Amino acid sequence: MKLVIFGATGTLEKFVLEAALAEQHQITMLARSPYKISAFADRISIIAGDYFDENARTQALVGAEAVLSTLGPPMRRSPNNGEYAKAMIELIDQTQTAGIDRIVAVGGAGLRLGNERLALPRRIIRLMLRVMGGKGHWDKEHEHNALHASRLNWTILHPPQIARASGQLVVTQDGPAAFKADPAQLAHQMLASLTDAATVRTAPFVATK
Repeated sequence: MKLVIFGATGTLEKFVLEAALAEQHQITMLARSPYKISAFADRISIIAGDYFDENARTQALVGAEAVLSTLGPPMRRSPNNGEYAKAMIELIDQTQTAGIDRIVAVGGAGLRLGNERLALPRRIIRLMLRVMGGKGHWDKEHEHNALHASRLNWTILHPPQIARASGQLVVTQDGPAAFKADPAQLAHQMLASLTDAATVRTAPFVATK
């Protein structure tokens, strides 16, 4: 499958790249810092650019069949004035124009979609994110709610903290089963979701237990 990956060049993205290459997908990645993924340069197409640049996203989407989004919380990015939500709204239109219908994204366990009711553990996580993330938390929530309300065949995976962990990945619908999600396991779950019809338009929680 021809995939485009949007996300920071961090730990999760490298696991996603390795897993996707192992499954022989064709990959295009948009990266602000291409040197960080230079080890993959001979096996993937790398477009230097910022995710928040509409033209760069358009270029990355050419020929793609599906999108993987590993964009994390914007806690270190300033000023977080709605740019994630704006970019997602634009991306939805761009994917439809490009004939792409499938997107798998990573959200956070504290993000609320629509009018869903939150259990106490998620309310606590949400409060922590509000304190730590400020405007960034609301921006990410609006971003994923835009995707949730779209007509795309989306899947939004909700991990708690993404960190190396031992055990098996547990997928649930009512809240994370543990406090961490192993990035290698999460990467494989993202790829598995691409072709799993049962995950379309669902937002499961994933954690390593």
